Parts: sequence; structure tokens; C-alpha cells
Amino acid sequence: MSGLLLPIYIIIFIGLIYLVGVRPQQKRRKELEAIMSRLQPGAEIVTVAGIYGTVTEVEEGDTVLLEVAEDIDIRIAKAAIARVVTPATVDDDTLSADTDD
Repeated sequence: MSGLLLPIYIIIFIGLIYLVGVRPQQKRRKELEAIMSRLQPGAEIVTVAGIYGTVTEVEEGDTVLLEVAEDIDIRIAKAAIARVVTPATVDDDTLSADTDD
């Protein structure tokens, strides 16, 4: 009887590994690719190293110019971007109009 259950256990184990390990990693990679494709100057980001900054230029290839302080830009790899804090589409005029109400 246990000889018949062994293949079923192996299939269940492989399925669990896929659901716990592989699937979330694929989802996160797709999310990061979507963020990178929509990255524009003006977006505030956080790097993997924890550096906060504002994107000043998206260069050809896999690099981005990041302003970390006034008049101080650093060049980083797109792969080093962990998340976008505020997207570039947010307008200061829109924000001030919302606070006047």
C-alpha cells in the first residue's frame, strides 16, 4: 500500500514547492518588470541598499540617474530599485487643490 502512495506524496511535495517557492518569485519579478517599464523622471524610489531618491533621467540600457540630494546625482542600475515610493504622475497642483477643500 505504501508503495502506491509514494508517487502521490512526491507529486504533492513538488506541487507545494511550486506554490510556496516558485510562484511568488515569478509574481514579484513580473511586478518589478512592470515598475521598470513605467519608470519616469520625477518618481521617488528606494534602492535595494535603502537609498531614497528622485529619478532625474532614465538612461539607455539598464541605468538610472538618481538625485539623492540637491545637485547630487548618482547612477544606479535599474535592477537595484526595490520599490517606487511616489509615482511621477502625482502633480503638486493636484495635491494643493485637494488640501484646499
